[in-house]
Amino acid sequence: MAATECILLRGGIAALSHRAVAREAGVPLGSTTYYFATLDDLLDAAIRRLSERYTLRLHAWGAALGGLSRAGLVEALADLVETLLREDRPALVLSFELSAAAMRRPELRDAALLYAETEREVLRAHTDERTARALSRVLDGLLLHSLAAAAPPTRADITGPLAALLTPGE
Repeated sequence: MAATECILLRGGIAALSHRAVAREAGVPLGSTTYYFATLDDLLDAAIRRLSERYTLRLHAWGAALGGLSRAGLVEALADLVETLLREDRPALVLSFELSAAAMRRPELRDAALLYAETEREVLRAHTDERTARALSRVLDGLLLHSLAAAAPPTRADITGPLAALLTPGE
């Protein structure tokens, strides 16, 4: 799985093949096709493993928050966005690439939605269900636009939309 993840993080879904994984892992081609008959099987397993790590990270982040005010949650979420953009850029790019691929490949939808489900689950501990869903979508938008932008977002670029949702009128 580590070889598959390396390929996905380095070159995206288009770079994935049984041959590329075998070459990266230094194993015979038959080793990859024996355990993962199709590329979708290989992709799904790798995405689930990456998602599990993200889930652990996000749950740890959420548990460390304690009982924040909504303004405090804005700042904590902004910190999270900045950290993800700085430390997990390849994984973020891959998650959005997977979401785009899932639009045409329904078999990828479950794996593509794992990130958002985890965000909502963690955010529900700090806000209501409706707000958690909205925050997850705002986070996706912030991250996607930041990844595509020529320059990193400012702190105000990040906190503005979050504050509009969490602390309207303040």
